Amino acid sequence: MKLMNRGLCTLTAALLSVSVLAGCTGAGNDAGAGKLVKVSVGVSSQTPAAKALEEVFKPMVEEQTEGRYDIQLYPSGVLGNEKVAYDYTRAGIVEMCVVGTPMWSESPKMAVPDFPFVFRDVEHARHCYQGKLGAYIKEDLESNQPIQLLSWFPNGSRVFTSNKKLEKLEDFAGQKLRMPNNPIHVRLAESLGANVVIMDLGEVFTALEQGVADGQDNPLATVKTEGWHEVQKYVYDTNHIVASLELFAGNEFWNTLSEEDQKVFIEAANQASDYAWDLYINQLEADKQFMIDQGLIVTELTEQQREQMIEKIQPVYDYLDSNYEWADEVREMIDSIE
Repeated sequence: MKLMNRGLCTLTAALLSVSVLAGCTGAGNDAGAGKLVKVSVGVSSQTPAAKALEEVFKPMVEEQTEGRYDIQLYPSGVLGNEKVAYDYTRAGIVEMCVVGTPMWSESPKMAVPDFPFVFRDVEHARHCYQGKLGAYIKEDLESNQPIQLLSWFPNGSRVFTSNKKLEKLEDFAGQKLRMPNNPIHVRLAESLGANVVIMDLGEVFTALEQGVADGQDNPLATVKTEGWHEVQKYVYDTNHIVASLELFAGNEFWNTLSEEDQKVFIEAANQASDYAWDLYINQLEADKQFMIDQGLIVTELTEQQREQMIEKIQPVYDYLDSNYEWADEVREMIDSIE
């Protein structure tokens, strides 16, 4: 029944995507109506990023442009998964999107947000994304893609969860961990001694419930919203990757804006970014307490364990250095940011 429901949800989302995109053709041209701006959002409406778009970005753009634009948000990937949304935005099918890093294979520096243990904590990650690191990646991306990177949002600090005891480094040995189809994540789990099970996000609950996978890694907020806390017993609070979301605008849309309106969009994007990071940082402890209240055993990563884990995953850094000549330079840049 659960598999059938998930299949129906996928079909419904696909039909809704076609319906929305078809129905939007020519929309926003009624007398007095603003130009329709579709924003495909790859995360739930309950996430800090989606809330910031709804509560800050949308009203700010609409008010400061005196209604010249009608910002319509489509959360939870209803217009397509992250890769589809990104491609739609580049092609001008939708005007904007908020996604993670599905473009890393064609824009390699977008893989940086997936580098493990490069940030000291979430606040450090925020300063990096909103500052020197974000500008560095933005310049590279915009030089080879028909797209504008307007601002950075939190996608969450990743931790490990499992049905099996997971309280120290040695506990990873032999565990079946679901990981996304990304070579950095796969090598990370393998170097810790785990067996990797690759699957899409929508399959994870059933896999954990049925024992196809023992555990996984994601932000606690995702564990909560996806209901995985119902089928997991341990949380290892490693914060090994502080992942990002990015707000993109396709050049086909962006180039239709006046310089004045572009400034409004950029300022609204920056303010929404600040709002989202504030929301996310403020909810971290609450998410952790939620897991404890649900009966999960939460183990904090000590500084000594962090150093041991960094040493253990050296194969990941070797892989990065062998594939990206700039990888070591980027890690040094991040480390220098206060």
